Amino acid sequence: MSYDYVLILGGPLDGEQPSPLLLERVKKGAALLQENARLTAVVSGGIKGETQRLSEAEIMKNALLALGIDEERILLEPEAKTTLQNFQFTKKLLGEDAKVAFVTSRFHIWRSKKIMQKAGVSYEAIAAPNGAHSLGFRIREAFLRPLAALGIIW
Repeated sequence: MSYDYVLILGGPLDGEQPSPLLLERVKKGAALLQENARLTAVVSGGIKGETQRLSEAEIMKNALLALGIDEERILLEPEAKTTLQNFQFTKKLLGEDAKVAFVTSRFHIWRSKKIMQKAGVSYEAIAAPNGAHSLGFRIREAFLRPLAALGIIW
C-alpha cells in the first residue's frame, strides 16, 4: 500500500443518509481503513441542495462511524461540489506531497482520473462496486466519457 490517506468522493444522498451508491463508496473506504490501521480517511463533499442541512462529508463521516471507524481517523472536506473540487480541496487540505488513494464507483474511475490530472494530483484509484442501483449513473458516465476525452467537460 503506497498511500497514507483514502479520499472518499461524495455522491448522491437519500435525505441525510448516503444513497446506496454513496454507501458502496463509504463501505469500500471503511474496509481499507479496517485493513490498515495507519490510514486516515478524507471524506469530501459539500452541501448541494437548498434544503440539505449536512454536507456530503458529514453524512459520509456518520456512515464511517456507524461502520466502526474511529472519529480521529476521519478528516472532513465539506466544501467541494464537483469531482474537480474534491481533488483540489483535498490537495489543499493535505498538501502537495500527501500519498492519497481515492475511492469512487467503478463507472466513475475513468472520468475521475481525467479530472484528477486537471487538478494536478496523482492519486491511486480504487473502485467501489457499482451496484444494481447505479444504472442511471453508468449511462450518464457513458455519455460524458467522450466529452471528457475531448476536454469539453470534466
